[in-house]
Amino acid sequence: MLSESDVANHEEIKYALSHIELYVRPVKSLDELLHNNLIYDAVQMNFIIIGEASKRVSKKVREDNPQIDWKRIISYRNFVVHEYFGVDIKVLWGAITFELPKLKSEIEKILNK
Repeated sequence: MLSESDVANHEEIKYALSHIELYVRPVKSLDELLHNNLIYDAVQMNFIIIGEASKRVSKKVREDNPQIDWKRIISYRNFVVHEYFGVDIKVLWGAITFELPKLKSEIEKILNK
């Protein structure tokens, strides 16, 4: 059973994931994302939210769910915050298209336990 705090953090992650999905829905390519500053900035902000909420997830929940690379999520948040203009757009696009759908599924499983 998740604590209230862990539920809130997972809901925050889910919220940010759903917003990234919404924002990138009209984007058809990496190049389009790169040239749409509003979407790019909104997506990056939601990655920061995901990383912040992930940092607050309890150690026990993180240990019980090793299928999620919590450390990598938090590290990406730190990188975006400190090196915003150094973000590799290909890494970002890969995260959006491949990693986020998996993360969303895992977060929903945790919330539904």
